[in-house]
Amino acid sequence: MSRKPSLLASALKTSDREASVSEVLVTSNGTIPIGRHAGGEAKGSTYIPPSRANKVARTHHLQRAYWETLEEISFRTRDEKGKRVPQERLVAEALNLLFVKYNYPQVQDLE
Repeated sequence: MSRKPSLLASALKTSDREASVSEVLVTSNGTIPIGRHAGGEAKGSTYIPPSRANKVARTHHLQRAYWETLEEISFRTRDEKGKRVPQERLVAEALNLLFVKYNYPQVQDLE
């Protein structure tokens, strides 16, 4: 009795050219395309959601009170559609106010 071919083995046999065109995730149900990076190039196996394209993450070590207050404002603030305002948008707004204070141009939000 012959064994069923391994999906992993068959995925590894694909040519490098095929792998660079479209990255895939090998699962027990088959292969699933996992998307492309911003800019259209496949890069590794890391998927970047469209909401995070062209954005950069930074970490800042602040006292807990800053983060708790930010969470509270985000929880209690609603946009024109009645949805909660994300913390990222609040931080962007705060940075623009800081830029104005120090006579730097504001950054226009693309969303």
